[in-house]
Amino acid sequence: MSNHVFVISEWLPKEGYEYELWKNFKKLMALTLEKEKGCIRAHATKKISHPNSPGKSKYTIVLLQEYVDKKAFDIHCASEYVKNCFNELIENKETSIVADWRCRLFSEDE
Repeated sequence: MSNHVFVISEWLPKEGYEYELWKNFKKLMALTLEKEKGCIRAHATKKISHPNSPGKSKYTIVLLQEYVDKKAFDIHCASEYVKNCFNELIENKETSIVADWRCRLFSEDE
């Protein structure tokens, strides 16, 4: 058994901001991998269509991350670059480009 934590966060950009949000998240995920020893993987992905995947979701960007444990994820959330990104892209009404989002954590452990 591992203590690994898998993070799935889903993002709905404001209209006309999908590419800008995705590019910002690509940079954030690269910085996360570079600076955080507890981060095993971090990806910023965009929704694509496929006939064998008919599921619907309003979210068009998904961040997929894996950390060695919950503490490593807490370190990620407390980092200045994550807090700055969250403030600029989500919380600040003047600069926000996110309409909606959600974040969930998963584990392989029983």
